[in-house]
Amino acid sequence: MAQKSQFLKGCARTLVLKVLSEKPMYGYEIAAQLSERTANVFELGQGTLYPMLYSLEKQGLIRVERESKAPGTARKRLYYGVTAKGRAALREDSETWSTISRGMRLVLGDAHA
Repeated sequence: MAQKSQFLKGCARTLVLKVLSEKPMYGYEIAAQLSERTANVFELGQGTLYPMLYSLEKQGLIRVERESKAPGTARKRLYYGVTAKGRAALREDSETWSTISRGMRLVLGDAHA
């Protein structure tokens, strides 16, 4: 199980950057999108997602914008969006994952490699 966790962790940064490249989102929305779009393969809990978002912000790959007030609540919602540096990292990550997945399919025998 720990091995599967490490594989998923290695993919998460790329997937988070991808969904944020489409539009700014708040934390729960990011997690919901990843879960839905990956058929529940990537279900990132708060303990995984928020430290990753803080790290991506610190690296300059995403930016954070505070909404004045979340609709129907007194809480301010944080929206995360990808920066130009983040888009460049996403392109690089996507190329790397394409190469890795092609190599894996070749070895594992997938005829669509």
